[in-house]
Amino acid sequence: MSDLTFDNGEFARRERTLQGELALADLPRVAADVLGGSAIQFALAGNADKYKRLTLDLRVGGQLELKCQRCLKSLPFEIDVATRFTLFADEAKLDEAEAEDEDMEGLLFEQEFSLLNLIEDEILLSLPYAPAHDACVAEVGVAPDADVVPQKPNPFAVLADLKGKLQRGEH
Repeated sequence: MSDLTFDNGEFARRERTLQGELALADLPRVAADVLGGSAIQFALAGNADKYKRLTLDLRVGGQLELKCQRCLKSLPFEIDVATRFTLFADEAKLDEAEAEDEDMEGLLFEQEFSLLNLIEDEILLSLPYAPAHDACVAEVGVAPDADVVPQKPNPFAVLADLKGKLQRGEH
């Protein structure tokens, strides 16, 4: 078993565990979508579920810096993902099991399983589509004034003004 590529069925069957830390540079697809962040911690444990199916329990955690889509400044985002994957021998059995239990996550048995790809997939799935601060910080020197709301003219006042102009012969 190399570090992050191994036979996932054998890993689960032997109830192995693996944990470690990855730099963002080790996760190129994630690094392309974030401004920065801390190292990503992971833990993987092989088991069997109550139906005696082999499973992999993955936990991923870390701190990332995303770009706020409102103010374009850094937005801290905590990754905390825990997922159980049930292993299947073929796509048909996997599809059938997922149709019966929509909350179940499944994977196929692979002799050359890439844990790195799975970790990247889980992180990317946990990222918000359009990250934004709850309340963006105002630009320096500009005081935010939440009470000032641009007033639209009353439509009835506009109609009354128009009616008055028409009666006076103004166009």
